[in-house]
Amino acid sequence: MAAAAPAQSRYGRQTASGAAPSIVKALGRLPYWSLAGIIVGFGAVLRIRQWTFGRSFWSDELYVAHNLRERSYLELLEPLAFSQSAPPGWLWLERLSLQLFGPPEQSMRLVPLLFGLALLPLVGWLGRRLMPPLTALTALLLVAIAPFLIAYSNELKPYSAEAFCVTLLVGTALLLTRRNRLTRRSGIEFWGIALVTSVLSIMAIPVAAALGVLIGLHTLVSPGQRWVQRVRELGRFLLPTPIWIIAALWIYVAVLAPGQNDAHLQAYWLGKAIYPYQPLTNVPATLDWLGSTYRSLARVPFVSWSAWIVVPLLVTGAVLWWRRVAALAVLILVTPLMVGLVGAAASVYPFTGRLALYTVPALLMLASLAVAAPDARHGVPSRVRRALGAALVIALAAPQLALDVTASTRPQHAFPQGGGANVADYRTALRHLSDERRPDDLFLATRLSWNSQSYYGPPADGYVAPAPPTGCPQRTVAELLAGRSRVWLFQITDWEEIENRDVIVRLGSRGGAVTERVFRGARLVRIDLPADVTVGADVCLVAPPDGAAVR
Repeated sequence: MAAAAPAQSRYGRQTASGAAPSIVKALGRLPYWSLAGIIVGFGAVLRIRQWTFGRSFWSDELYVAHNLRERSYLELLEPLAFSQSAPPGWLWLERLSLQLFGPPEQSMRLVPLLFGLALLPLVGWLGRRLMPPLTALTALLLVAIAPFLIAYSNELKPYSAEAFCVTLLVGTALLLTRRNRLTRRSGIEFWGIALVTSVLSIMAIPVAAALGVLIGLHTLVSPGQRWVQRVRELGRFLLPTPIWIIAALWIYVAVLAPGQNDAHLQAYWLGKAIYPYQPLTNVPATLDWLGSTYRSLARVPFVSWSAWIVVPLLVTGAVLWWRRVAALAVLILVTPLMVGLVGAAASVYPFTGRLALYTVPALLMLASLAVAAPDARHGVPSRVRRALGAALVIALAAPQLALDVTASTRPQHAFPQGGGANVADYRTALRHLSDERRPDDLFLATRLSWNSQSYYGPPADGYVAPAPPTGCPQRTVAELLAGRSRVWLFQITDWEEIENRDVIVRLGSRGGAVTERVFRGARLVRIDLPADVTVGADVCLVAPPDGAAVR
């Protein structure tokens, strides 16, 4: 397929250089979609491999699963339980998948997988329309092997939908700016896509608003037309905006804001030091916050072995996009990043880790132009620039590809975050309990373990916590032990290990034989009680978290 002819519009400069080196011309004549298809297929295999393994849900996924299983479609429009938040369209797609295919992990993760798979041809198509072939293929490859784009294509959370929807918005904005002028059709296309993505993605709402403002301002300041003509053009583009504004306000106010204002979540993110710890007018503190934010994002979701690999790539790509395409294109590509930073600076959006995943495809598209060879008549020769750019891309891609290979061969250990809770195996522990438990055994679980026990395990006889110095306010475990000789205790071990150990010691304090079996993220304890021994008076029976019912 021949390379696309240089395109010139009042929104951008030429998109390809006539003085490109012969090697780039040769690459431009390669069958783009054949190579892109191989890359898309490779990225799809990496994602489907994780999906077919069907690892156990972890805590955050289980909280979402409880909401989906216990609520109707209309009830999913209300604030979610357990401090969860997700866009209504994504929740409805998940509820439909649950109805059609049941509650197994693979069916519940089908929607994230489909969004993750759809991102690949979207990036391939946008790259072909917007960039030289080599750059487009580089962008597609970086997106295909990005470890956390793979990981969150296989998790019951909306992050893969966020990445797809924001990338679609960014791509639409880039394509609109290649036209000579904005029309009523341009407005219908952009705001129609903004409407659909706002239903499926939380971050699509502020990103669409920022892109709309950016395109509007650029229209007003663009040369070549009288002021009145530019205002009319802007009016045609903005004509469908009221429909999007009404829908976005309803989605945010009725569905998203209550979850984002959850006191537990706010305390959690403040404790993580995600937001600025001093007023933004404190310049040293603000710079320190920006530096720590960047370093954390370089690790997750970019998975860079060095925090300083990403910066040269982004700067090089931004400079070349600015020179070869347009300054507006660079601003569009960094809009998701800036929206996240502004949200974090205002302490309204925790821009960190997986919550920044939606920015990754656009930034990788920006970075990929580092491998292009601009027409360089002065300074460093284009051949040297191309080699340096390729070295930077390889330095970013090599550790990611190594992580992908490891994750494909050992999917049970894929992409652990934090304490590794997202690779916990609660399911196997509770299946072992079901196999080993006798009918007259007492089954207890710690309060935090309700989440996984109630989804995977047999019904618990009660939930427990160590008694405070003042004693249990209500019932104790001792009241359940009459006629029992064996107690099973299920604990998740990702949090509150001191309390977990305390419960084990108290239940086994009178000479009980304690047997422990450890699983990933969980512990199963069996306590064989001596005859005529009373224990459990110092272990309280407690309600499960957030008012959840005991099953």
